[in-house]
Amino acid sequence: MLFLFEDFALDCERRELRAGGAMVPIEPQVFDLLVYLIENRDRVVSKDDLIASIWRGRIVSDSTLDSRINAVRKAIGDSGKDQCLIRTSARKGIRFVGKIQEKARSKAAETRAATDAQSADSLPPLIADRPSIAVLPFENLSDDRPLELIANGLAEDIIALLARVPGFFVIARASSFVYARRTTEIRQIGAELGVRYVVTGSARNSADRVRVTVQLIEAESGNQLWAGRYEVERGDTLDLQDEIARRIMVELEPALTKADLSVIHRRRIDSVDAWSHFRQASGVIAVHGWSEGSVTEALDGLRQAIAIDSNFALARALLALLSAFGANLSLVSDTAIAMDQARAEAELAIAMDPNASDVLGFAGCAFADIGEHERGVDLLRRALELDPSNAQAHVALGAALVRFGRFDEGIQSLQFGMRSSPKDFRLTFWSMILAYALGRAGRFEDALAEASAAARRDGRLYMARVVVAWILVKLDRKDEARLALIEARRIRPALSLDEVQRFFGKKTAADLKPVWN
Repeated sequence: MLFLFEDFALDCERRELRAGGAMVPIEPQVFDLLVYLIENRDRVVSKDDLIASIWRGRIVSDSTLDSRINAVRKAIGDSGKDQCLIRTSARKGIRFVGKIQEKARSKAAETRAATDAQSADSLPPLIADRPSIAVLPFENLSDDRPLELIANGLAEDIIALLARVPGFFVIARASSFVYARRTTEIRQIGAELGVRYVVTGSARNSADRVRVTVQLIEAESGNQLWAGRYEVERGDTLDLQDEIARRIMVELEPALTKADLSVIHRRRIDSVDAWSHFRQASGVIAVHGWSEGSVTEALDGLRQAIAIDSNFALARALLALLSAFGANLSLVSDTAIAMDQARAEAELAIAMDPNASDVLGFAGCAFADIGEHERGVDLLRRALELDPSNAQAHVALGAALVRFGRFDEGIQSLQFGMRSSPKDFRLTFWSMILAYALGRAGRFEDALAEASAAARRDGRLYMARVVVAWILVKLDRKDEARLALIEARRIRPALSLDEVQRFFGKKTAADLKPVWN
């Protein structure tokens, strides 16, 4: 179905908003908010309704909520006055009051959407002969914010431990942690992540001790297979994840208890402020897309985290990665300085925490992106030895291997990383990289489907349009390639061939040069 109102057409299946036939750029979360308002237009929806449905119950400030509502208004040209489409009811909520016409999609459109979904949006299937499992963030049952960091760190360590055991397929943290403060049923979570088992947990304060409860649940039936209850000194939680991981393995596969597990002594960040700055910075790109403003904001947030805690290795590693990306995408004022900073911060991060998979994953990707490919590949392989569920490292390794011409291995690593984290906010960007890898391998039809799907899912991802254009050139569809480039430059007017060359290489830029103008 299409929702038609005013001069707009809202296509939920293709996640597109068009005005007079032209695509309207809209952030994914803003798109979801608009869909929710239209689907519930028969009533006033409250702030709690929006938070439960769009943010899955996570804590959201009033300013964030207001900014998303304003973004919806802006996308559909609603001033909020007179003949408004979204009406505010004082102290109650908001309601979409525009006249909606529902229209069935044409058979051709349905066929095209189904083909795109099958070829581009489907993820590699589950590995049937081993247990697949997701560890959800542990719930903090106390009014104690530092305890939430301890609880989440405990869940992260369990993910890393289980992922190192042969025989387990473990969903990456970036996808399982989407269900923080969840309102979604376990059965639905299992279906959305494609896993057979789900681990949940909680933590609460008890004087100077921490009480932790963990459950292992069969996703399809919702039955609890095992529950463990632990009470430890607040500073002694580092060894607890080992015991929990072992108990989970006993329940799922007794033979695996003989596996040689190395306890991960993850360095905890004592400063909640530093961790808050890191989390906020890491989410900026997801909310605002790749632009000069978003990269600058993210880098500033990471620098604030480091100023509070100079030994925050993970913040330094992400600073290195975003500096390298920013330079390659020409989103920083001085690319040479950004490249030097990427190298320096990556080295510092590795020296501070050489056995943290996420640190090595970010740093390895940074080195690969500044041209030190062999160093990057070595670090990424080591990151995956420490934590095979590190989806970012799988994707970065795949991209690096494609640069070496090892297409089959690189594409497999890319696909495995995407399958490991099916709810990851970076999935659309990774899909673009996979499309380019498929194109490099000569699989142009598959590449076009993947790149087109990435472009549809995120109207701000201009580089996806560049990949579409390059593939169309390879398919000798030059007029369509020119249109894709026009769309890319509409999103980013400053886009240049030099920028394309920095990100994709000389050959790709040369292929695009004849259709650039």
